[in-house]
Amino acid sequence: MTAIAVAETDARTLGRSRILAVLRLHFANPTQMVWQPLGIFAFVFAVNWVIWFIASSADPSGVEGMSTGTSWSGASAFAFVWQLVVAVQAMNKTFPFALGLGSTRRDFYLGTALAMAVMSAGWAILIGVLALVEDATGGWVVGGHMFSVVYFGDDGPLARVWYVFLLMLFFAFVGTVAGSLFVRWRTWGLLGFGAVMAILLVGGLALASFLNGWAAIGRFFLSLGFAGAYPLLLIPIVVAGVIAWAALRGATARSAT
Repeated sequence: MTAIAVAETDARTLGRSRILAVLRLHFANPTQMVWQPLGIFAFVFAVNWVIWFIASSADPSGVEGMSTGTSWSGASAFAFVWQLVVAVQAMNKTFPFALGLGSTRRDFYLGTALAMAVMSAGWAILIGVLALVEDATGGWVVGGHMFSVVYFGDDGPLARVWYVFLLMLFFAFVGTVAGSLFVRWRTWGLLGFGAVMAILLVGGLALASFLNGWAAIGRFFLSLGFAGAYPLLLIPIVVAGVIAWAALRGATARSAT
């Protein structure tokens, strides 16, 4: 019994080490994963600040008017799109390499999911900290908003970090699904994924319009508030995770090249 227990412990330790090895593999190129998106993010912020400065100088209402208008800004959307693209590339570029180094599909998937969670947490903390600075400086002195926008809620700084984390994780797992389908079935996998997403989106919009359900949908989300609505993202995140794993199980290193 002792020998069996030791063998099981060694197997678990080896599994964890392989998962962490996949995690490190994803961050082997910090330029793409960290520095490049941060550089672009800083550039987007700089361009927006210049626009805010010019607009606040020309607007008779000044900083106060700018603060109201920019609270609906979508300037930070770049980070979420980047997260999706990184997830797709992580699956496509790293999968055959990881298998060549002896990683199992399970270890690769768990390591990739962990990498996406780490990336999501990093972005959420960064945006949360910048939002605090944004609030403290009156919108970077010119009434601008990029990190404390309406979409991230008004339930306090910790809640904002949690909401951004869920959003990031959602985009990451959508990208993971797309990447897994591409690894398994190449272009046909992506085309099928796009077709299904389009059908679900257009079908849902058409159904809501046909049943005159937009008012009811609005009341439903208003009743939930940010604290109740954002955790609903966990449902598509889990579904996406299951689909990605199902596609990846049958993929081979050859199918990914």
